Amino acid sequence: MMTSIRRTCPFLSFSLAISLGILISSTEQAWAQTSDPQSSSTDIKALVEETLRQHPDLILRALEQDPVMIADLVERGTEIRKIKIEEARWQNEMANPKVATVAEDRPIRGARNAPITVVEYSDFECPYCRAVYPTLQEVLVAYGDKVRLVYKHNPLSFHATAEPAARYFEAIALQNEEEAWRFHDLVFQQQRNLSRGVEAVQEIAATLNIDHARLERDLQSDAVTQHIAADRAEAERFGFDGTPAFVINGVSLVGNHPKRDFDRIIRKMLPEPQALAR
Repeated sequence: MMTSIRRTCPFLSFSLAISLGILISSTEQAWAQTSDPQSSSTDIKALVEETLRQHPDLILRALEQDPVMIADLVERGTEIRKIKIEEARWQNEMANPKVATVAEDRPIRGARNAPITVVEYSDFECPYCRAVYPTLQEVLVAYGDKVRLVYKHNPLSFHATAEPAARYFEAIALQNEEEAWRFHDLVFQQQRNLSRGVEAVQEIAATLNIDHARLERDLQSDAVTQHIAADRAEAERFGFDGTPAFVINGVSLVGNHPKRDFDRIIRKMLPEPQALAR
């Protein structure tokens, strides 16, 4: 977008120069009719403003010559408006946070006592969850022991393999948290294979250093069922009807966002010396 703006600026400047020339001419005529030769700069400003009110087409004519420039300005304005709305919502949620439950037995990536908790509501088969996966790794690396990640499940009904994959993650975590995260990473890295169904999930699980007999038992356990049901209920309570969605110390962020959006929220919550991400 900035390239387009730079490309169109020379023409815009030329067009504006013509328009301003007309404006100055109109102002000079008005000045010539002024009886007091000692009129202040305030009077001149008022004359210019009046001329603009009478001839708003001067600037519009310049802009209409380049619709690409107008589109760029509208796009930029829309983005700024979106950011302001998001900032206002984040401020409101910081004062009235969404409280996510993080049980002691949940798998946590990062320091368990980190001051910032990113709770993700995800679907192993969702392409947007796959897209944000490396971004979350960048966030964890950037903030070190200041940020931790909790992975929760909100498998969507039209992703047939998402809930089975969620069950495998929770069942593996019951015996080995590190291998559960390894499973998590492998599933997202091989997400295209999930179109083959549960078989693809089983193949990934087969590569893990776990008790596979216990895994088969835990897959049918009430603990696994209750974890996933509780995650879904919490996502629904927060109004998350799609994936991914995040709650960062009570502040929500919905969708596949770039790292800078996570940074904007996290930096508001860290003391100044800690707020600079690497």
